Amino acid sequence: MKKIFYICMAALAVAAASCSKKDIAVNTYGGEGLEFVHFANAAEAWLVTEDDESYEYDVVVAITKAPAQDVTYSVTLGEATTGEEGVDFSIPTKSVTIKAGEYKASLPVEVLYDTTGEGFEIELVLSVNEALINPAYGASAYIAVKSDKITIDWDWLAGNWNAQDSEGDPYVMAISKKDETTAVFTNIWGSGADIEGTVDFEARTVTFQGPFNLGDGWYNGSLYCTGVADDETFQATLSPLGITISGLRYYLVGGDYDGYDFGEDSTRLTR
Repeated sequence: MKKIFYICMAALAVAAASCSKKDIAVNTYGGEGLEFVHFANAAEAWLVTEDDESYEYDVVVAITKAPAQDVTYSVTLGEATTGEEGVDFSIPTKSVTIKAGEYKASLPVEVLYDTTGEGFEIELVLSVNEALINPAYGASAYIAVKSDKITIDWDWLAGNWNAQDSEGDPYVMAISKKDETTAVFTNIWGSGADIEGTVDFEARTVTFQGPFNLGDGWYNGSLYCTGVADDETFQATLSPLGITISGLRYYLVGGDYDGYDFGEDSTRLTR
């Protein structure tokens, strides 16, 4: 059975049923009384893990002011679309109707069971008056469909990866090959630090063994470290959608609360 993992921003939701619509939570982004129309999620990524069944997703269109009567908006394919309609994907109807008094409606998009490529892009464009386009989100939604069939190896792993810090500022992390089973992550968490991890391409993981201290700061007047202790590990998970690094801790150093653990962090790397 084909499953597609849906990732939007930092949230991960797993599609557990096939050939049915997946309802997702969206924010209609209130426009303070103004009437704007936009795709609820400007960018989505779907991961095709098997290829013996089709899967249908809901792409949500939202309006910031509930209409007094039903309104219908047309949707076209944009120039950024690289997949072939009817072969890689299907859109049963290229319009979406938001009912009177409601704030959203769904456009079904189906990824077809015989998709065999390494991935493709879909750009959906709302055909609406420019005055109705939410300036914060634009008129397009970009969907990246990637196949789990791609080979994850050193050619895929090594190089520069894009990330964001806790305040949303971008930074670049470089990954290089030290030997066949060891990767060097440079500027991890934007700290400038280099750390080494053990690569397992079959499991699609890189495991880092503590201790690590990737930077100091202050928490309630006490010095803290970002890292892991001697006997702990954290891990990077590799997938066609990118790299997720999780398990890095924040803990106090010195004082009455030496070693106090007050949270973990994770980050996502993309190209």
